[in-house]
Amino acid sequence: VWVLLRLAIMVDLSLSEPSWVYKGWPHRESDTSLDEVVADGLNLFADDFLFPVATISVDALNHNISIMATFCQDNDVSLAPHAKTTMSPEIIDRQLASGSWAITAATASQARTFRQFGVSRILIAHEVIDPAAVRWIAGEIDRHPDVEIMCLVDTIAAVEAMEQALDGLPAQRRIDVLVELGHTDGRSGCRSVDEAVAVGQHAAASNSLRLVGVEGYEGMIPAVDGDHSAVDEFLDTIRATAERLDALGHFDALDEVVLTAGGSTFPDRVVTVLGPVDGLSKPSRVVIRSGCYVTHDSGMYQDDGPFGSRAPMLNYPPLQAAMTVWSYVVSRPQPDLAILGFGKRDASFDVGYPKPLLVQRRGGVEPLDPDTVEVFSLNDQHAYVRLGTDSDLAVGDIIGCGISHPCTTFDKWRAIPLINDDYDVVGAIRTFF
Repeated sequence: VWVLLRLAIMVDLSLSEPSWVYKGWPHRESDTSLDEVVADGLNLFADDFLFPVATISVDALNHNISIMATFCQDNDVSLAPHAKTTMSPEIIDRQLASGSWAITAATASQARTFRQFGVSRILIAHEVIDPAAVRWIAGEIDRHPDVEIMCLVDTIAAVEAMEQALDGLPAQRRIDVLVELGHTDGRSGCRSVDEAVAVGQHAAASNSLRLVGVEGYEGMIPAVDGDHSAVDEFLDTIRATAERLDALGHFDALDEVVLTAGGSTFPDRVVTVLGPVDGLSKPSRVVIRSGCYVTHDSGMYQDDGPFGSRAPMLNYPPLQAAMTVWSYVVSRPQPDLAILGFGKRDASFDVGYPKPLLVQRRGGVEPLDPDTVEVFSLNDQHAYVRLGTDSDLAVGDIIGCGISHPCTTFDKWRAIPLINDDYDVVGAIRTFF
């Protein structure tokens, strides 16, 4: 199925640039491409990588993709992974190969990049009102009949802005839009079902837009002490909006109605509450848009996401943290302090600091006791680690840190080594931020 969702690759995506432009990889002659370096059969600890280095475990990556695909298949929902997390053609290829229905973008610029990767169904989970972006979507779907690009509207003003951007252009395919629901003190989205229905009616009446469904994002609604009622109530507004718009006949011309929510925190609630929705005049396609599941993490999603401590999925193995940032202990300036050679330029820090989990020394990799090591501050290129009294970390040890919120680690690396359990490099994961 995934082959039908992809067109021929439009640009040369090989790692043909000189290897020196990719931080962390071993030094070679200036004209040696990273493709050639990857083909050398490297080992992370034996082949002169220039630390710090971020790595991705190929087994954990494949495991996570497989688990999420199975979860969606078992629950009769579709997956449109939010690829702003990785911006990586190699990972997107794996997600499409596992059966993903579409790929989610946050901006028209990201969608344009995904088109260059060959993705042919894209859900832009955002309002698109700038004229250049609206015209790009219109031109792209007009030039390529098999391409689908949809985006969101949450005000009549947004509908009118899109219509104005298209005014005067030749007759073309209408742009698919979903009306967006939001919540109090959240980000974009209509704040009530009545408001959403009014926006949806305006979009449905447009000659240049086509209303195809309803969208919302529940990931920023807090669940306190396991109480998901606020999340569930929000998801109910998506259902109610779809039912109201359907009763008004606005989905009559469709083959199916798209209902989409579900970031990486509450896809389990979307499955439970949304459906698929019965009672509409057309079949519904419930789409979750999880992105961070693909590498999971050692922080936010491990604690609060599904397949983790918040909502263990008893029928599925837990997701696995696939990304590690490795760096040397470069200084032991005080008995209770170690300085590592990585910092804000290398790892996420917006939702918790990296967690020292592993140490490589004396030819082997050992686990660290998390109670004895803690990153408590970061500079641009230094990590401050508080040590327990019995810590034997030494200058020259290589520390592997798990990260929280993978989105903001991926964007710090242009090419990430893909490694097996022996730390042999089996490929490269590129990013295009």
